[in-house]
Amino acid sequence: MKHRSHGILKGILVACIAMLLAMPGLTGTVDAQVRSDVRALLDEGINLFQQGKLDEARQSFERALLLDITSEEALDWVDKVGYGELISVIRAGDDTLSGQMGTLLRLTSLETKRRSMDEDAINSVLDTYFSDEDLLERTKLLYRAISDHGVYLLPGLVERLGQPEQKLRVLAIQAITRISDDAVLPLCRCLHASEQGVVMGAVAALQKIGHPVSVPSLRWLAESTGDPLVRSAANAAADAIIPGSSSREAYGLLTDQAHAFSIDGGKMVRTYHDPVVWMTDGGSLNWKSVEGWELNELRAEQFLADALSLNPSGAGAMALNACNQMARWSEYRDVSAVISNQVDAGDADESELSNLRGRELEMQRVRSSAYSMTPEVVDAAVEIALTDRRPQAAIELIKTLESFDYSSGTSAVPGSVIRALTYDHRGVRFAAAHAVAFMGAAPGFSNSDQVVPNLAEGLSDASRKVALTIFPDQDDALRVGSLLARANIESFNDEDPLRGLERAVSFPKHIIAISAETGDMPAGEVIARLRKDYRTRRTPILVFADQDSFSQAQQVYGDEESGVFVVNRAIDALRLRNDLLVGLLSDSDSSNGQAVAAMAAEALHRMSMPGGGFDLSGAVDGAIRALDDPSDAVRIPACHALANLRSAAASDALVRIVSEGDAASVDLREAALTALGNIHRGAGAGGVSPAVIDAVKGAMGSSEVALIQAASRAMGLIGN
Repeated sequence: MKHRSHGILKGILVACIAMLLAMPGLTGTVDAQVRSDVRALLDEGINLFQQGKLDEARQSFERALLLDITSEEALDWVDKVGYGELISVIRAGDDTLSGQMGTLLRLTSLETKRRSMDEDAINSVLDTYFSDEDLLERTKLLYRAISDHGVYLLPGLVERLGQPEQKLRVLAIQAITRISDDAVLPLCRCLHASEQGVVMGAVAALQKIGHPVSVPSLRWLAESTGDPLVRSAANAAADAIIPGSSSREAYGLLTDQAHAFSIDGGKMVRTYHDPVVWMTDGGSLNWKSVEGWELNELRAEQFLADALSLNPSGAGAMALNACNQMARWSEYRDVSAVISNQVDAGDADESELSNLRGRELEMQRVRSSAYSMTPEVVDAAVEIALTDRRPQAAIELIKTLESFDYSSGTSAVPGSVIRALTYDHRGVRFAAAHAVAFMGAAPGFSNSDQVVPNLAEGLSDASRKVALTIFPDQDDALRVGSLLARANIESFNDEDPLRGLERAVSFPKHIIAISAETGDMPAGEVIARLRKDYRTRRTPILVFADQDSFSQAQQVYGDEESGVFVVNRAIDALRLRNDLLVGLLSDSDSSNGQAVAAMAAEALHRMSMPGGGFDLSGAVDGAIRALDDPSDAVRIPACHALANLRSAAASDALVRIVSEGDAASVDLREAALTALGNIHRGAGAGGVSPAVIDAVKGAMGSSEVALIQAASRAMGLIGN
């Protein structure tokens, strides 16, 4: 039995050796354009390898690399010889075959784990790696170092790429290619180095790794360099990775790459274990730690900067950059708000908030960068944000468009704002409607019927709560939406759980309701992702389950301490409201809703002024309801709008405000009196209700000069 086991292990080892020697990229292909002197050394090395003279073969291949550092075939043969020597050393060892097998597997498979950034430890291991002549020990050390430090080995390895000694450069490239895909983005930065050895070494390593993400940067190098050898090497590497790439324009490739990085969290941009951005300074590679929430955008900006260096007037790159930077700003603002709430609740340290506040000026500059763009570029940036489902960025960019000076006329409203009026995100719709109100759209504006409903929706935000629902079944979504509506909660459903997650973190919500059956993404994973994100970590989650699966769902998902509640789909609306929702929402902050309602009231006031071309009859009821809001920021502009609309239906609500006396501010009562005067202009004392006359006369006896004046004007407008 022992001999049989030994034979099996031996067979496995032979199979592994064959596999290693047959690995893609290790079999060396003949390149018709290889230089003749390099070709001769390669042929000599291959002949020696076939005779089993591994050490001599390796020397031939390394001499070939001395002549052409970008020769992929030479690199392949160096690797192949290295594996052959390694296996020979293992076979010659005293370890048992099973021990040898374990050594081989450990050396050829790396366990992913968090990487250490210890600079002293990294320098020590690299010094040993580049000085150790023992192949087996050096190889063991390399794989152990990659496992421990991973991509953070790169600055030291890149430093060796610039050294004149060829052996160091070859060893560095070999080590870099073992880091594989994780090395691609740092190597793309190395293409900006001033040291030719670093640049050529990076090109060789990128060609060897063969990841398509490196192609745009290789094309950038080819188009920006003045060195024909570098240009040729960069184009050859790009073609080796994706055939025909050397004929494609670098600007477009870089812009597309940046776009993909900015919106796709699964891209290589997230492969690192720590959020860092890589840069070069001369011939050195270095990195800086950044916040995880801005990692995608910062790396995308690097590619956009490369694109704009080739085409400074490139409208596509500028628009994407504006969208990208506004996304950074909105993320910063959301993070700051969440951390502030956590500090207030004792769940986070004050230092976290201090660090964020210390960056406020920097982030305000990031936000303001959009204002330096032309309206056409910002318009295009809004289109990108809408297409990419980045609602917060779209809202901020629409505010930027609103700040530009537009002349009256339908042409004054950009196409992106018109599109945003019917977007499926309420915040975007409202921002677009608010922008139209202040852009001076002419009476003939063809989309005017979409503006007022969006403002009316925003006007009701002060008292209404918001729920995001994720239900693949529309009947479920409608039923749950109806249940929530009984508790004054408006729901926004998304059938796709992944898209629902995007929306969950992109606008404020008070409740998140999901189905126990969420389709392709299990409910447990949806909950886990919501809890991992800082913006939804504390948002109550309701999981709706059928009667027959209710108990099981309660066991699997229910965790009231973390705010996850399992609800029976058949629950009565009143019971849901009284037993659960009232308690969950009792401490909900309404300041955001009041801010939106105040903006809506201001927009309605602007649109109601003489000369406006909008039919505002549909907003009157909302403006009247807004008078019951506790915030003057909502009530005063609502009074101004109603004064211009002159709707008699608002009289009772305005009288209530005036009658509040000192319980209402002087400014609010003044606005209400002005509105009453305008609404009943010329009606005469006998043409209005006695309550209106009593309220106005009562204000005339006030001790506040502003109220006496407002009441007097109102009485004068009403007439005797």
